Amino acid sequence: MAGSTIDAFESEFNEFQKRLAYLRAARTTVTPELGRDEWIEAVLLELDVAAEELKVRHEELVSWADEVATEKSPAERERLLLRASFAGSPFPALIVTGDDGVIRRANTAALTLLDVSQSYATGRPFPVFTDLRFRAALRSALAAVTREGEARTVRVRLLRRRLAPVDLTLALTPLELPGEAPHVLIGSSSMPEAEPVPASPEVEPEREDLLASFARLLLSPGFSLDRAATALRDGMGDWVFVDLVDETGAWRRVVPGEDGHPAALQRRVLESGRLLTESPLDDLGALGEDRDGVQVAARLGAGSLVCAPLAAGRPLGTVTVARSVARRPFSLAEAGLLRELCDQLALRLDLS
Repeated sequence: MAGSTIDAFESEFNEFQKRLAYLRAARTTVTPELGRDEWIEAVLLELDVAAEELKVRHEELVSWADEVATEKSPAERERLLLRASFAGSPFPALIVTGDDGVIRRANTAALTLLDVSQSYATGRPFPVFTDLRFRAALRSALAAVTREGEARTVRVRLLRRRLAPVDLTLALTPLELPGEAPHVLIGSSSMPEAEPVPASPEVEPEREDLLASFARLLLSPGFSLDRAATALRDGMGDWVFVDLVDETGAWRRVVPGEDGHPAALQRRVLESGRLLTESPLDDLGALGEDRDGVQVAARLGAGSLVCAPLAAGRPLGTVTVARSVARRPFSLAEAGLLRELCDQLALRLDLS
């Protein structure tokens, strides 16, 4: 808006404030019998003046905004066009950065394909959305594209929250952004149909039934930690690992036998007293290593896990339930259910 227009508005506004001050002062002197009707008429008149002035200024602001929009530079218009093209593309596309391929931006098609929201995807390494068996190849391809600046293709299997896994060939292209770390554009020329995973008892375990049967097991004369772990495995996952800590702070894996040793994840969960969910699983060392030094999660093909603390007045250990990559990752509701079951188990162990 021009300077003269602004000055005129300020002058009118100052006069309007003076008239309002007079009206406020007069309000204490008018009575229903003398001057009230005239005072009300004056107030309504000032409201009409203010409303008309606001309408005029609103029209001027809209006109000014339109002028500013039309004055965008060609480079700015080109940037907006490219951004809209990326977001509205019918083919999945993501922009990632860093050695881990952290997602900076994902278009609508990519979010639909992964079955996640923009806020969930942004900031997460893209490889965590792929099958464990494909992650090493994907990470190597990302590093090669960043290092050599040449496009590559890589075959992956995507893991999705409520949808079945899907096999895709991805194209990786380097993006050069002045003054920023190297970026990589990941895209696919195909968009598979979204077919939900068919519902089954293993996907939605009956919460109340599992709580009741587990409670009966804990109270039965034949209770054992192995039987409790088996019940958790049958009701919630494919593998269960129980790690206990003694009074000296020494850890040992009691279920299953000596298959691996507790990792930093279990220690962190017990120290914090908080549930931890890896869904999908990113840290292949989350289940520790076996006696041959092989990461247990990689050997089993685990795709997601939940680790809950065992504590009843004192720290006892942790329970970790894992699922294979072929199954749907753990939901927050299932993680909360495991926490309740572990609280019951901790009380039973404390009484033993």
